[in-house]
Amino acid sequence: MAVETVFLLPGQGGYTPGILAGDVPPDVREVLDTADRVAAEFGRDGISGLLTRTDAPSAADLVRTDSFALQLAVFAAAVAGYRIAERQHGTPDVVVGHSMGEIAALTVAGAFDPADGARLVCHRSEALLAHCPSPGGMVALELPAARAAHLVGAVGDRGLAVAVSNAPRQTVVSGPDEAVGTVARLAGAMGVQATRLNAPFPFHSPMLSLAALAFGEAVVGVAQRPLRRAVYSPVAGGHVGDDTDLKALLARQLTTPVPFMAAVRELHADGARRFVECGRAGLSGLVRRSVPDVDTTGTAATGGTQSTPAPAVPTPTPAEPTTVLDAPPAVASAGSVRSEGEVLEELRELYASTLGYPVEVITGDADLEADLGIDSLKRAEMLGKVTAHFGLGESAEDGRFIAQSTLADLAGLVTAVRGDAPASVASAGSVRSVGEVLEELRELYASTLGYPVEVITGDADLEADLGIDSLKRAEMLGKVTAHFGLGESAEDGRFIAQSTLADLASLVTAVQASAR
Repeated sequence: MAVETVFLLPGQGGYTPGILAGDVPPDVREVLDTADRVAAEFGRDGISGLLTRTDAPSAADLVRTDSFALQLAVFAAAVAGYRIAERQHGTPDVVVGHSMGEIAALTVAGAFDPADGARLVCHRSEALLAHCPSPGGMVALELPAARAAHLVGAVGDRGLAVAVSNAPRQTVVSGPDEAVGTVARLAGAMGVQATRLNAPFPFHSPMLSLAALAFGEAVVGVAQRPLRRAVYSPVAGGHVGDDTDLKALLARQLTTPVPFMAAVRELHADGARRFVECGRAGLSGLVRRSVPDVDTTGTAATGGTQSTPAPAVPTPTPAEPTTVLDAPPAVASAGSVRSEGEVLEELRELYASTLGYPVEVITGDADLEADLGIDSLKRAEMLGKVTAHFGLGESAEDGRFIAQSTLADLAGLVTAVRGDAPASVASAGSVRSVGEVLEELRELYASTLGYPVEVITGDADLEADLGIDSLKRAEMLGKVTAHFGLGESAEDGRFIAQSTLADLASLVTAVQASAR
């Protein structure tokens, strides 16, 4: 089946307070009203306010106080996001749901009407509340699935499992709270980024077998209808049809791993080059980390979009390019005018993409050290990226930058400094020797990949010696381009073809010299 455009519907992580705030179009209002009506059938309060009020509780708050409302809000946001995306980008060739997003994907594809889709979510939530044997959760690791599986094996808890394979170096592990905490501590000892997710249950783990059984029994009477759109199910490992028992699939999904990366790669092999995320949960970034040559777009409000091509990979120019909230932004033009709010959003994107956090975790008022665990060394490293991105140059050597404790404070300072004396990207015009460029490349690769800098030698083969495959090299080229201010020069195929950092340093030096 030939595929061009894929719509992605988020699951956990798809909730952001007030994501549908503002003027709500009638088709989106219909989704919210339906969700509220179904919630009432189950004796629960409506959830529309969670999505339309910017002062609504956070996902973390709802995990603790009302997981039922959180799950229904995730579903409603995904279905509403689909309607916004379809209005803006046309009809997709295929829809794909991520984790619980499969219920929303099957709903928008016609297998269930919106009310029955909401009922499936409510029955699922009730089954989880009644039959999860002990507290559990999920942790995202910056590791390939195979290495994450070794870590799970080392912990040795039967309830622990590799739950989701998101990208080449992002895997989610699920299980009992204590075991998940052990995984996170072991990962930290290994120097691997580990991020606890705002998940109220250990989804896709053996712990939920009784809940899966109860859910399957509760939804027997829900009608399955003919599909109107093609649906690819990551859990099923392929396209589903009218002859698929979709309710059984959704029940099995509670205990079955989600190979999202494999789904993206298969659709990419089928020709998909345009991925539209129906919301703002970071799926676009996972796609870019998994396949080359793609255009990703996200819907994040009732009336607007954010879109950007993948960094350092040639892509079609989006129709309305702005900024995507889960991708490393391009180097900011030194003379461009931004409000403090726009600067804050770019800082959130930059910190989330670099640190491997979901973007919703990186709030403006979160204390960088106390809340996010970003110590002084990591803050100094991030300041280098902020300096390169905003073209701050020597201005960033002012001690006030490293002293800011929140991104809101840092955004205010960046805005003030850029307004006082806009600077060009420092690295673009400075003169460096090949040796100096090589040292900067070693530090950049080491800090980004989590390797000790002494491992990153100039003559090490990037793929054979360091395990940096072609996708990761393309991603790193984006960082090199930003750091050295290479601009369009880096689109020259010679950059991606260099097999060692010594060769790349020579090429960077030569290109910078020719540009002066």
